Amino acid sequence: MEVDITDEVLPGSPKNDQHQVVPEPPYLMNGDEGFYALLPSLKIEKFSEFAHEGPESRRLSEPVYIRGLPWKILAIPREMGRRPPMGAASMQKCLGYFLQCNADNTDPSWNCSGNATLKILAQKPGKEDHVRKISHVFHAKENDWGFAQFMTFENIMNPDDGWYDEETDTIILFVEVTADAPHGVNWDSKKDTGCIGLKNQGATCYMNSILQTLFFTNKLRKAVYQMPTDEDNPDSSVALAMQRVFFELQFSDSPVGTKKLTKSFGWDSIDSFLQHDVQEFCRVLLDNLENKMKNTK
Repeated sequence: MEVDITDEVLPGSPKNDQHQVVPEPPYLMNGDEGFYALLPSLKIEKFSEFAHEGPESRRLSEPVYIRGLPWKILAIPREMGRRPPMGAASMQKCLGYFLQCNADNTDPSWNCSGNATLKILAQKPGKEDHVRKISHVFHAKENDWGFAQFMTFENIMNPDDGWYDEETDTIILFVEVTADAPHGVNWDSKKDTGCIGLKNQGATCYMNSILQTLFFTNKLRKAVYQMPTDEDNPDSSVALAMQRVFFELQFSDSPVGTKKLTKSFGWDSIDSFLQHDVQEFCRVLLDNLENKMKNTK
């Protein structure tokens, strides 16, 4: 089988072109007050140019999945208040700083309550971060929340405060999030993670864990695909059933059933509801596959 392996808290403006920034590894923790995470920092490069751009320009961090939803930092150049009259000095500009949640899901039924700390990180020793906090119920019509006027660009670039690195022309935005469990979300595992699960037949969670582990061992997966099964009995061949499970895990969009695999073990429906010894199961399965792999590459 061959397979290729302002001080006012407001929502942000509508989506536009997105500038992705390479993240650092996030830190996630499930606490008593909700799921807590540090989002990848958003480093805005060529910040002096960004400060003169219009509100259609925006920067987005890479997403972090919290409670199964994608969260990002969103930065937009904004103007302070109304436009000045003709002949007046140019309007002062500021940083719009928002937290975005599940932006691509337009289903009106979902919502997720979250609290966040929005920071501009100090880049000089002895200086303090600039910190503001938000609390919001995110939903399809208000999927980003924060400060339309977080701070003026003039204040951000003040060298005495240490937020702006003049040599690299950068600032760094950083967000801490605590999120409750979302409601009304139809989560698509394949779309959001690229992976799907295995159906539980009753007490086969231990078997599903082993199968997923074996599937993500790439060389073993390739070896399973290369086992000769053309002449095998489709009802009793463990090797053929394993190939089917691996193929569906790789290419299906929905959870994969394992009844044909357990049938090849000689199990009936009652056996699927019994908790088998996981180590013994793994040993017997691997022995079976090893015998089938003899004389293969």
